[in-house]
Amino acid sequence: MMKLKIGLKTSICAAIIAAMFMGCTKNIEPLPDTISLAPSISLPIGEGEFNLSKSLETLGVPNINLTENVPDWAKHTYVYIQDTFAINLTEVYKQSDIISYIMIRVNVWNEFPLKGDAQIWILDEAQNKIDSLFAQPATVPAAELYSNGSVVGTKFESYRVELDKNRIDLWQTAQNAVVKAGLLVTEEGITEQNVQYFDQYKLRVQMAARVDFNINKNK
Repeated sequence: MMKLKIGLKTSICAAIIAAMFMGCTKNIEPLPDTISLAPSISLPIGEGEFNLSKSLETLGVPNINLTENVPDWAKHTYVYIQDTFAINLTEVYKQSDIISYIMIRVNVWNEFPLKGDAQIWILDEAQNKIDSLFAQPATVPAAELYSNGSVVGTKFESYRVELDKNRIDLWQTAQNAVVKAGLLVTEEGITEQNVQYFDQYKLRVQMAARVDFNINKNK
């Protein structure tokens, strides 16, 4: 008789616990087989520094500073400097199932006492041009100098470019950025007194990206 009572009591308790558990879980949906994440990250993707000793190109014939004792390049209206640096978004593309948004931030610092404008071309591994970053060249004001040629204030500009879906797909193969900057030569910007310092001045370009993407992981 004692064994019967104990057995009955145990069965009732088990039934109550089972009912309670079913009541607490009857509205819970089954767990999905795949977990989806939608993170957003910001990261630097490349930068470069440019000066006259690194690269220098002129176009046309001399038409300015013709009577000044300055180098031949300083007698052209525009002086061009160009260089290439590596960019890297490869890992972001590899780790993502879908990239929904990319915004490229370009920061430019100008130490030249000359106004500049710049375009950035994006190249793939075979050095084929896959994109031009700006619809119109980015512009940077001329820096200010002391009378001894040292820079009073470096001029800074920042630009943002949002990539549409087609450009996001193109950037999957991006490997290098080519920056070409044109400096507008003026008689006020280049003189016999300050031209000796021009090899010290730099144009610095820094690129960063904000990326929104989706990752789907199986449990």
